[in-house]
Amino acid sequence: MEPSVSQSLTTRTVAGMFLVALLWAICFPFIVVGLPDAPPLLFAALRALLAGLCLVLIAIWQGGRISYSPRQWMMLTVIGISYTGMGLGGMFMGAGKLGPGMATVLANAQPLFAAVLSVIFIKEILTLRMLAGLLVGFVGVVVLAMPEMNYGNTRFIGAVYVLGGSIGTAIGNVLLKYRAGKDDIFWAMGMQLLIGSAFLAIASVAFGEGFVVDWTWSFATALFVLAIPATALMVVLWYALLASAPLNSLNPFTFLTPVFGLIIGVFAFDETFSLIEIVGLLITVVGLVILVKTPRKPKFIGDAM
Repeated sequence: MEPSVSQSLTTRTVAGMFLVALLWAICFPFIVVGLPDAPPLLFAALRALLAGLCLVLIAIWQGGRISYSPRQWMMLTVIGISYTGMGLGGMFMGAGKLGPGMATVLANAQPLFAAVLSVIFIKEILTLRMLAGLLVGFVGVVVLAMPEMNYGNTRFIGAVYVLGGSIGTAIGNVLLKYRAGKDDIFWAMGMQLLIGSAFLAIASVAFGEGFVVDWTWSFATALFVLAIPATALMVVLWYALLASAPLNSLNPFTFLTPVFGLIIGVFAFDETFSLIEIVGLLITVVGLVILVKTPRKPKFIGDAM
């Protein structure tokens, strides 16, 4: 029997993914704003803590109660460490060494990693067109990273941090898709954020960062924006969308994040990009177009040859 593909995404779902991409894109600029006032991992921990507390308070206000089995707690712990701990940790550690636009681009390598993991672990369908789009997108990411491939270079180290974070986010996304629709959205997202916050705080101590924060108005504003709209709202929206469509149908929309990120970087931070970085971005966008465009009769891996 031929494997089935998901129905076309609804207008509401597409609009939701545009909002998710935009919320994700504003992260790096506000991280750059707040980094002078706090160590990166501690900053990330505070972001996750505030967002997690916000969602837990909403869950309590709605009258929800925690009722998780040890297996579910283990799943939330792994999600918290990978999606929040590794994802935010890599983002914050790398943002101080890369420009916000470039960091946003590299962070969005995660759909490539997530696509492979979703096929292996949650048995999602990967069409030949999806595979082609992912390969083109991967080439774009490689081209974008080429200027950073100089060991010992600060920007290269930043790129490693951000790409490591994107791998953690990809792992977390596959696990979130597996759990989507099975949990109370506010409890699940709130608890994984709090777990991730604890992981980041421990990492901060391990890196010897210290707990000195300069509570300026700019830092407080950056922390609020990162924690509430860019984390609490974004993860709730993302988790809800995962319950309505396959991960591999939604994740390609996060390739829009670099577009928003570049616009923010150019207009707010006066960033400039080399020709090779522009070429890499264009290749990545082509990969998105290939992924989003659905053929009338899609072929699946294994159908041909």
